[in-house]
Amino acid sequence: MILSTAASFWTSTIVLLYLHSGDCAEIIDGKEVKPHSLPYMALLEDKKGNKMCGGILIHQQWVLTAAHCTDINKVFLGVHSIKQEEKETRQVRKVKGRIPHPCYDPIYKVNDIMLLKLDKIVKQTKAVKPLELHVPVADVQAGTHCSVSGWGATKNNAKTMSDVLKSTNVTVIDRRICNSADYYNMTPIITYSMLCAGSVDKTRVDSCQGDSGGPLVCGGELSGVVSFGKECGIKKKPGVYTLISKIYFDWINKTMRKSLIA
Repeated sequence: MILSTAASFWTSTIVLLYLHSGDCAEIIDGKEVKPHSLPYMALLEDKKGNKMCGGILIHQQWVLTAAHCTDINKVFLGVHSIKQEEKETRQVRKVKGRIPHPCYDPIYKVNDIMLLKLDKIVKQTKAVKPLELHVPVADVQAGTHCSVSGWGATKNNAKTMSDVLKSTNVTVIDRRICNSADYYNMTPIITYSMLCAGSVDKTRVDSCQGDSGGPLVCGGELSGVVSFGKECGIKKKPGVYTLISKIYFDWINKTMRKSLIA
């Protein structure tokens, strides 16, 4: 169901219950992580050789990322520093298949999730290990503290990514607040298949350009995928994440099973 811009608030609120769900996606006020302490992190490269997005290794041959990360051709695993060779830890795989969610809509930013099938399985090591999805996420309550990680730029309008992997803590924000006039004003609508997370005090924490497709981890479990935002580090324009709800959990598992059988 697609809403026109003239749709009423109440109609939009009802549609919010049924819609299933990328601009700014850098680590603002983040800290460098201990090298290879997040072995599921993937760095994605497009056909032109540009490092442009993050991803999550969820299976020895599959990486989860955002659907708006187009033309991904190569996946780097076991990376901490982009500039260093890291021969002892790094594994590089070509992308055999790109499978965005069939209902991804770049205008309304819903269903911003994609699977990448690697050309061959990765070797599990201390630096490369999947973050497996065990159960779908029912929801994440407002006020929950989560972490987001990536190689994205570290300040607004930065033209280069961070050389090293960074992480920061963000707080989940109530969808009603995120949809309010002071925040996203329902443009786009933050649906029940999305999460808003950012700053709730005087700090400026966020994800942004270069972090798209990276993980939002809450309570040690993968809860979301970096999708979009408005610029970076703006309190009333927090980062928005695709929630790994049952609809996506089922789609992920069905897609991987079908591909393995084929």
